[in-house]
Amino acid sequence: MPEQPPLPDHLRPELSIVFVGINPGLRSAALGHHYAGPSNRFWKLIYDANLVPEPLSYRDDGRLPEWGLGLTNLVSRSTASMESLTPQDYTAGRLVLMRKLLRYRPRVVALLGMTLYPILFPLEPKQTGRKPGLQPATLYDSNIVLLPNPSGRNASYPYHSMLEAFRTLTPWAKSGLKSPP
Repeated sequence: MPEQPPLPDHLRPELSIVFVGINPGLRSAALGHHYAGPSNRFWKLIYDANLVPEPLSYRDDGRLPEWGLGLTNLVSRSTASMESLTPQDYTAGRLVLMRKLLRYRPRVVALLGMTLYPILFPLEPKQTGRKPGLQPATLYDSNIVLLPNPSGRNASYPYHSMLEAFRTLTPWAKSGLKSPP
């Protein structure tokens, strides 16, 4: 299968929340849209968490900035699973992501996947059992919220628990708060 072009970021200055995925899946890359897998729960979660005013699908990814939301990935290369990524992918992706976050400075960086935190904060003490929600670290004055990965590969994570984690973002999206609620 030929390598797909990277998905476009949906970023601009002064966003409330930027969602950071690990990397695009093959279906998302083939369709050219974020979170396009049929079992991915991202779009339902952002609606059910009241982050957007109407139900959306992957075809609407470019509309998210209308509501102060953005999308990007740590690694732009699409794969069938994150196990196909190399340490070099993570290192290079981390540098690119940090530049994006420095440029756009969202209020909140929402990490979609528990594995993202130690990649972005390698100098912090290793912590097992890190919980979703607001984290103690910040990036360029952006708050960090850790969320479960909405991918269908994470189907064992209960939807109601995932939704509870996504709802921690609602006060920032609705009020424009810079500080944690």
